Amino acid sequence: MEHLIDPALLDRRVSIHLVGVGGNGAQMAACLARLDIAMKALGHPHGLHVTAFDADRVSEANVGRQLYSPADIGRHKAIVTIHRLNQFYGLDWIAHPVRYEAFETNRYSLPSADILVSCVDSRFARRMLHEAVFDGGGRYRYWLDLGNTEASAQVILGQGPHRTRSERSMRLPCVTELFPELLDTNAPDDNRPSCSVRVSLASQGLFINDVAVRFAAQLLYELFSKGRLDQHGVVVNLDSKRTGPIEVGPKTWARFGCVMADERQDEDETLAEVA
Repeated sequence: MEHLIDPALLDRRVSIHLVGVGGNGAQMAACLARLDIAMKALGHPHGLHVTAFDADRVSEANVGRQLYSPADIGRHKAIVTIHRLNQFYGLDWIAHPVRYEAFETNRYSLPSADILVSCVDSRFARRMLHEAVFDGGGRYRYWLDLGNTEASAQVILGQGPHRTRSERSMRLPCVTELFPELLDTNAPDDNRPSCSVRVSLASQGLFINDVAVRFAAQLLYELFSKGRLDQHGVVVNLDSKRTGPIEVGPKTWARFGCVMADERQDEDETLAEVA
């Protein structure tokens, strides 16, 4: 099976909310800037517009493992990253040096976007994003989530349950449907800031973020350059040097314990019964 791109993303500027501008997020922002150029070169009329959210400031432990220099210490990650890309590529992207939930608590101040890209490191943050996707009335067309541990990562491109009637593909499950344990409120979070690069590397390997981001960027590149996907995610283990693609299709999703219903078909059958 394959997934066909939502056609609404082909004739206007694609808006993206990037949540988290740390180990994954800063590199993802840079890849999105390159993707913007590639999309326009391939004929997309308007490319991307990114709004980044992150309240954290650059610390000494971030230098080297993340895309920040000693001169950035003490400055907001979101502002540093987006301002740098705007200057380098001539973009008009926006940085909000606040937590995403600060906007989420007042939905009138946070407009809808086409794609949510989450680069968060806590279960609490991911649960909040899950609510934004599933209870937000169709605010996002796609949710691209990047998550990692010390030497493993998963990258999942999914869709919320509120789909447009013009879609021709079965809905892609989101990361929280394939990995429901991420929503477990009893599981502890361990996203405490590291006090040094040495301590930081003990909790996350040096290049796990690079690998996760490249797979995530490749998914978006394939979606916009080909208009279709045969795989919508990947699981990576750097210790074993193995990667496992997540194919588009119910058989693959069932192996994760996720049984997807064709919501559009169910809706059509209901309408037919009423008629």
